[in-house]
Amino acid sequence: MQTSHKAKPELERLAHLGVLAILLLSGLARGQEADFAFPPARVEVATAEMRDMAPSVDVSGTVVSLNDSRIASEIEGVVTWLAEVGDPVAKGDVIARIDPRLIRIEVTRAEADVARLESDYKYRQRQLERTEELAAKNSASRTLLDEAVALRDQAQHLLADARAALERARANLDRTRIRAPFAGHVTDRLASVGEYISIGEDVVRLVDTHRIEISLPASIALTRFIKPGMNVPVRSGAVEREHPVRTVVPVGDAVSRMVEVRLVASDSHWLVGTPVQVSLPSDAAVSTVAVPRDALVERGGRSYIYKLSDDGTAEQVMVDITTIVGLWVGVADGVVPGDRVIIRGAERLSPGQAVEVIGTNGAP
Repeated sequence: MQTSHKAKPELERLAHLGVLAILLLSGLARGQEADFAFPPARVEVATAEMRDMAPSVDVSGTVVSLNDSRIASEIEGVVTWLAEVGDPVAKGDVIARIDPRLIRIEVTRAEADVARLESDYKYRQRQLERTEELAAKNSASRTLLDEAVALRDQAQHLLADARAALERARANLDRTRIRAPFAGHVTDRLASVGEYISIGEDVVRLVDTHRIEISLPASIALTRFIKPGMNVPVRSGAVEREHPVRTVVPVGDAVSRMVEVRLVASDSHWLVGTPVQVSLPSDAAVSTVAVPRDALVERGGRSYIYKLSDDGTAEQVMVDITTIVGLWVGVADGVVPGDRVIIRGAERLSPGQAVEVIGTNGAP
């Protein structure tokens, strides 16, 4: 097939335009490549510091409440209301009610007795005063005066007894509303509405969910390395925190050779009964440069971290790990106290890459 003479100039023109388009696109690509630069990586940093660190051993423990009580009734009667399981209560809140009708009758009778005996006491007191006036004029015998004194004293004692009975009746009326002795949560209903209960019978179980501790057994051999006030790592699943030692109970079990260790955990939001793993020191602590464990990057069998350089770039530093305690890693070289190390975003960095700090943990 032959191309006509009229078509040749048109084909040449299209070919020329195609070549120009390719050259133009190639130039644009080269210009964009020259002008393009990766934005700084966004990272979080923390400060390396000197820490006393020691080898550790993991011990199982349990979160316990300092107050776990079965609340009993101090009076007998019919239960009219109970708090629901799971209800949070403050100290002094009503958690159960007993039918108060019979107790109110006792209060009314006690009030009437007090009023009657108060009148009798006043009468006996006036009688004594008249007898004393007559005795002063030698118009009443000593025997009559002694009798008036005795009757006044007897009325006084009866009145005191009636007042005590009134106080007891009023206290019993108040006890028809069973109150929480401490703040916490209702975990069990031990009685039912409509049930008649006796004095001392349990009605609810109340657990203090605010004052909690971590209890764990520890070998007696470890106690010389565990001191009150020292922080130890505590883990449960993916959650890890540090808690101070409150006490090491100075009495060991003769069979297991274990002692109880208690950690303060009131502000930790652990649930009572949570099983935890606690790292206890197993040797004397050694002072070393430490960085947060999140700063450590392990790849290809090597361990390194990224430090923040003065020019705002990431400097890769190979490190030798001396010990790992909780959330901190002791390193032998390459880092000095005060260095800022990258703890978030290090996995995606390259040596010398520019970074933007978006968060800081620890002292600058």
